[in-house]
Amino acid sequence: MSGLQVWIEQDECVSAGRCTAAAPGFFAFDSDELATVDTTATRPDDEALIRIARACPNRAIHITNDGVELDI
Repeated sequence: MSGLQVWIEQDECVSAGRCTAAAPGFFAFDSDELATVDTTATRPDDEALIRIARACPNRAIHITNDGVELDI
């Protein structure tokens, strides 16, 4: 896949830390302990991003492919 974009719906984030453990640097906690995406950090490959999004307990991680949200 190409054109994948990832974002976190912070209202849904429960700070479980699965994303930050799986891809430290790309996913990080902000000052409110909510996950954020650092697009300047090394990005996981597409398959890893999808696995990480699926592991989010509240489905706060969203992935789009060329503007269309993936159903994960």
